[in-house]
Amino acid sequence: MAEKKKIGDVLKEAGLIDDFQLESALSHQRNWGGKLGSIIVELGFVQEPELARVLAEKLHLPYVNLFDPEIPETITSLIKPEIARKYHVIPVKKDGKSIVLAMADPMDLEAMDSIRFATGSNIKPALAMGSEIEDAIKKYYEHEQVAHKPLPAVAANKISLGKMELIRGSELNMPKAPEADAASPILSREDTTKQMQADTKVRLDALITVLIEKGLVTREELVNMIYQKKMGL
Repeated sequence: MAEKKKIGDVLKEAGLIDDFQLESALSHQRNWGGKLGSIIVELGFVQEPELARVLAEKLHLPYVNLFDPEIPETITSLIKPEIARKYHVIPVKKDGKSIVLAMADPMDLEAMDSIRFATGSNIKPALAMGSEIEDAIKKYYEHEQVAHKPLPAVAANKISLGKMELIRGSELNMPKAPEADAASPILSREDTTKQMQADTKVRLDALITVLIEKGLVTREELVNMIYQKKMGL
């Protein structure tokens, strides 16, 4: 049986990231934890909508709208809040003996196995952006008011799942970066500052990763130094 691909391999094969970026993200994950897709977005290698679009297309998974219409409590209660937070997922529909589960990383087999065991139901993965799942957890489990922006416009043909609407990745009309106008500056001062800050963060993360992996400093020592700096000790 062929080994299942991981999210990093899919993104690399799609040309969204290169070997260096993947290794940097994996090193960051080894040292600090977190979901690889979220780390890749955080490091500025890929924009979140593009990540979602490529995963939906390459994995042939539907993309689910978590807010319009709202998910009823009878569905969200299928998974306990602590499980939703731990695995970063949202149940969107009961389909016979299966739960349709919105995931930012639909290749997370450990999460699906754990949720299958906890619920006694089979799991059918669907895709949602990580930021959308975070907002959905706040809305449905923590009962917070969430000012969520609607999804971009999509093509008319959708996959019906009861009252939920699932959209194929190829139908996502994700906004593309505007092309540079030769007669105007490529980036505004604000955009340039943001880009410099993002580049600095990537370099700093890479430096910290190298220091930890070479044994020059431990993660605990680094966390302690940051804490002392914040406390002015």
